[in-house]
Amino acid sequence: MKTSIKTRAITTAAVSFILLFSLAACHGGGGASPNPQIGESGNLVGEPPSQDPDDVGKTTLVLSSFFPDARLEKLVNQYEKIHPEVDIQLQFVQSDDAHMEAEMEKYLTQTNTAMLAGKGPDLLILDDLPAANYVKNGLLVNFDELIAQDPTFKKTDYFSNILDNAKLGGGLYAMPTSFFLLGLAGDEEALAKAGVEIDDQSWSWNDFAVLSEQLVNKTYPHVIQTEPQYMLNWMVSDNLSLFVDEPKGMAKFNTSSFTGLMKQVQNMAEDGVIGMEGAPYFFPVQINSPADYFESLKSYRSPNMKLYVKPHAQDVGAGGYFQPYQSIGLNRSSKAKEQAWDFVKFMISNQVPVDPNHAGFPLNKQLYKQEVEQLKKEGAVQTAKEGPLKGVPVQVELDKLVAFEQFLTGATHMVSKFQPDQLSEIITEESKAFFSGQKSAEDVAGLIQNKVTTYLNE
Repeated sequence: MKTSIKTRAITTAAVSFILLFSLAACHGGGGASPNPQIGESGNLVGEPPSQDPDDVGKTTLVLSSFFPDARLEKLVNQYEKIHPEVDIQLQFVQSDDAHMEAEMEKYLTQTNTAMLAGKGPDLLILDDLPAANYVKNGLLVNFDELIAQDPTFKKTDYFSNILDNAKLGGGLYAMPTSFFLLGLAGDEEALAKAGVEIDDQSWSWNDFAVLSEQLVNKTYPHVIQTEPQYMLNWMVSDNLSLFVDEPKGMAKFNTSSFTGLMKQVQNMAEDGVIGMEGAPYFFPVQINSPADYFESLKSYRSPNMKLYVKPHAQDVGAGGYFQPYQSIGLNRSSKAKEQAWDFVKFMISNQVPVDPNHAGFPLNKQLYKQEVEQLKKEGAVQTAKEGPLKGVPVQVELDKLVAFEQFLTGATHMVSKFQPDQLSEIITEESKAFFSGQKSAEDVAGLIQNKVTTYLNE
């Protein structure tokens, strides 16, 4: 998002367990059948069971992803060359935009049913699956336990702040292969002109609100461009664990923390801190790579944009925000956990060079360093001709590149990739009654509490 905060659109359909669909286990592994039908417009595509005599005795792993992924295919091929005793069957859904939502729901239903039946694939890309429900039902392996038992796994090779904080239900059940950095892009010159000094390493939303009073209707009319219900949802999404324990099916909205947050957002709207008119001082920004760091900050109206750590909630400590990407889960029912864990380690190792078109920062620090060195060598970031910079290259500033790593190592708050659309819809829709003055904060909090609790326990 480059211009305003809106409801997070994470494609996660409602979980349905009406249709019984058991996926048969493959030979040698604990995975699903490689080629079940998904629908008229979409098929779950995968390699058929091999009839080659040379494959007899091989361990078969099934890796399931809703979206086709060329990088995954490349990883699988490279791993199989190194480990000819392992056959990895990559499954994905072939569909089109017109049928995507329906095919996603079918994929979810079939995958959920298979997992609950103790079957399903050995490994799953969890970004579009109800990972918290899988954790709640004990369907995934805790990678923390595998790491503790594996002397070959060196945690220092990775961004340990991401590993330590990418938790679901108290454990690392979803291994992020990469991650995005979330922050605020602010007009440094306009902020200095207003006499505002920001310590973004420790500021809270309360600090943000106080500082913002000095900014309204000066260089820009508002500090952030958004509406109250979306601001509330944004702040809840950033700190979801304060209000929702999805693995336990518990909601915590009927609390003074949540009603206080609602009133804080209302004050921001009344004071003009948030609003929809004109350009704001700050934009929410998602940084996907070192090159994207330079390009994103140059893509706004002002040439003086600087990256700031997002303010944190009062009830959590200081630190930046990140979102996992392409997180992988290991099926607890897999009959080939050892081989599956070895492949996961390969996926996040430095054995596979970073693809130039990859999304997200690699979890492996050595791969990140390689990416930085390549960027230094090039000296500039090429931009798209059809984009806001119209193809004009952005120069790489070495001092900023060095300072940027502190943002990566300081990111300790996970913005869950697994928040379903339903939670966002409940928060944004029900909170409108409070922001319009129709209901009290306590009444709205009670309604949200009841609806979210019902959703979590469906």
